[in-house]
Amino acid sequence: MQPFRVANSAKTAPVLFDAGVPILITAGLWSTSINEISLPQIIAAFVLCWTPWAAYEKWSRGTREGIPLFAVVSSIFWVDYAIPLFWLRHDVRLITGQHQLSEGAITGALFLAVLGVAALGAGMRVGDRWRFKKSFKPDIHRSPTRWHYLRLALLATIFLRLAVPFDALGGGGRQLLVIIENTVPSVTFVVLLRYYLRGTAIPFDKALLFGYTCVALVAAISSGWLGSVVGLVIMATFVYVYEKRKLPLVAIMIAIPIVLFLQPGKEKFRQQYWREGASENYLERFGFWLDSSWSEWGKALSSSDQDGSKYLATRTLGRLSLLGQTANVMEATPERVPYQYGRLYSYMFVTAVPRLFWEDKPSVNDANRWYQVAYRLTDPKSLNGVSIATGYLAESYINFGWLGPPLVIFLLGIILGLFDKLFLRSESGLLLNSIGVVLLPHLLQVEAQLAQYIAGLGQEIAVALITLAPMLDLHQQERYRRLRTFIPVGTNYKEKGRPLPIGDRSKAELLHRR
Repeated sequence: MQPFRVANSAKTAPVLFDAGVPILITAGLWSTSINEISLPQIIAAFVLCWTPWAAYEKWSRGTREGIPLFAVVSSIFWVDYAIPLFWLRHDVRLITGQHQLSEGAITGALFLAVLGVAALGAGMRVGDRWRFKKSFKPDIHRSPTRWHYLRLALLATIFLRLAVPFDALGGGGRQLLVIIENTVPSVTFVVLLRYYLRGTAIPFDKALLFGYTCVALVAAISSGWLGSVVGLVIMATFVYVYEKRKLPLVAIMIAIPIVLFLQPGKEKFRQQYWREGASENYLERFGFWLDSSWSEWGKALSSSDQDGSKYLATRTLGRLSLLGQTANVMEATPERVPYQYGRLYSYMFVTAVPRLFWEDKPSVNDANRWYQVAYRLTDPKSLNGVSIATGYLAESYINFGWLGPPLVIFLLGIILGLFDKLFLRSESGLLLNSIGVVLLPHLLQVEAQLAQYIAGLGQEIAVALITLAPMLDLHQQERYRRLRTFIPVGTNYKEKGRPLPIGDRSKAELLHRR
């Protein structure tokens, strides 16, 4: 006789009723708002908060396999649209001065974001339902020699990053060097980090992980790219999610203040080293950025005038906002700037051709520059020193109005759904999972134009696979691949209580017992 079991109502409750946390968050933002907020705006902000929360809860109640990609991407929309609604002034800086945005445009931008998130989710569901025939998927070989190559590749690419500038091969080879110096070592870093979190990494691999982390952080900050620091944090976070099946909340709480601390010093750093061309080594640049940020925050916090603190906080948060840019687009389109009907997507037709083979290839920034001039954000004479993006959501409105999200964002959702299915599912294997994690920071850049968002993804995947080809297990027998354990040399796979790394675990354990 089977024992009577009481259903766990917390796990079986419909996702539709997971509204408590979004209500509390939205109410908290409303109570601290610096603006007058209308009811439609509050509703839109709540929906933007509820959508990623419900998606995350659905993943949390399940097996927690893979990455909840839709929850992560939709949460970026909440950060970029809902939070600025409450905590930032509703204006935008134009070449004619500060422009106060109408509340109608703000409301329209919020509902456009809601429509965009819905279209993205629908497209990802369609992409997820596509079925593929079982075919060979490249993965990492268990041979010790192959794993030595992985470590050698990481060391070699670290050396290249420190010794060879991106423009060493000219404009045609720049993209190739960027991929080799950034994407390839990141993939190897992710592979080794996963084994470290499993408790099976050898001491040399731990030293490699520590060394790469230090080099990546110092090189990113000393180059003026705070986004590279954020990207490293994102990769480490999702590797932790893969292995532990939960969010590293403590690490996230530590990383967010660090990123916010570094933000104010970025402009002063770029003025010193980008525009004025000062020449110093990595450590001196690293120290200059830290000193600049410390000075800015020190002045703001020690000042008796609260305006300084508010200005610094607003400037830091404003770099994450797309609400003002989208509202400005909706005010000017199509009254002053006509719909473009797909013209801004023309770069995607040539993006598959590497610049190495087409030196005069059109730039991915052409759409950005047109947007800055057409919407009076930048003087044409200053385009080389300023880059402002409106995001692929507002860009879809520029091209097709309210039909933009159902047309463009829905198709983008299908692409993301296929990416999730091919690279982020556990059955895809360690190598494809690692490439997927490395590309995730790029997929979270909702502020990018669509051509910039998609451009180069195929090239990054191809270069990573070609560079790591000596690591691949090309055995074609299904039964043989199913039983492989993919344990690196030096791994203590008999450690008590530790699961085998990947693959069909039950069959792999059976193979070891034999």
